Amino acid sequence: MKRNFTFQLMDVVMPILTKEAMPTGELRKATVQEFRSICARAKDIGADNPLLSSYALAAWFIAMNSCNSLSPDQNYQILEQGLKGSRLFQILMGNADQYLSPKRMPGRIKWSEQTHRRKYENDWIVDVLPGNGAYDLGYDYTKCGVCDLCRYEGCFELAHYLCKLDYMLAELIGMRLERTTTLADGGEKCDFRYHRL
Repeated sequence: MKRNFTFQLMDVVMPILTKEAMPTGELRKATVQEFRSICARAKDIGADNPLLSSYALAAWFIAMNSCNSLSPDQNYQILEQGLKGSRLFQILMGNADQYLSPKRMPGRIKWSEQTHRRKYENDWIVDVLPGNGAYDLGYDYTKCGVCDLCRYEGCFELAHYLCKLDYMLAELIGMRLERTTTLADGGEKCDFRYHRL
């Protein structure tokens, strides 16, 4: 995949947020290099994809697990704590009011339609479900770019850890995520249901 601003930003920010996983400069350099190699091998999902940062984050997590001797559980804990502890990341994530703004729904519907055209092999395929009283916003993903990237890199088992991040990210913006199944765990879809706290 062509390197763009999102991937360049990850080069700088992620070594800081996950420095516990890379205690030496040599290990940091190796992890950044592996991240860049994974990104170069990754199939394109489009530079304007709303989940591009998730794709890049998955590449970073794969690189961490490739370069250090920590377990995936340990690397996950470091990644989660790094993201939670970053004020900048929290600002970029926004809050529940911003996330649930009705102004965002037309863009979400358009994005869903684009994913069903299957222009990019590793793109997500999603149906957007407006709130209905039982939840405030829902998504049904029947294809996942993170799962595809992990599978392509020969480490599909890491996708499960990246799915866990969704709960922390929802909490960070003041929401609760309910999900009964994921593609990473062998389900037919990932059924995201967001609830305002």
